[in-house]
Amino acid sequence: MNFAFCRIFRKVDFFILFLFLSVTVASFLFLRTHSSAQAHLLVTSGEKEFIYSLEKNRELEIDGAIGKSVIVIQDGRAFFKNSPCTNKTCVYMGAVSEENDWAACLPNDIFIRID
Repeated sequence: MNFAFCRIFRKVDFFILFLFLSVTVASFLFLRTHSSAQAHLLVTSGEKEFIYSLEKNRELEIDGAIGKSVIVIQDGRAFFKNSPCTNKTCVYMGAVSEENDWAACLPNDIFIRID
C-alpha cells in the first residue's frame, strides 16, 4: 500500500514541477518580448534629457561639456560613434541594446541608457 502511494506522489510532484517551470518560462518570454518592444534610449547631457525610439535608425549630435558627441541608433542598439574626449573610452564601450544597459562619456558629461 505504501509503495503505490509513493508512486502516485512522485507523478504528482513531477506534474507540479513541470507546471511551475512552464509558467515561469512563459512569463519570462512574455516580459522579455514586451519590454524590448517598448524600449527607448535616454540621453542625458548636463541637465538636459532627450528620449529617442530605438526603432528608427539615426545619427545624433549631442552637445556636451567639451564639444559634440555623435551617437548612432541602429537596429535597436545605440553607441557612441565619436566624441571629443581624449581617451575615447565611450567609443570603445560598444553598443547598448538591453534594458538598463548604459554607456557614458564622462569628460563630455553625456550618458546614454536603454529604458
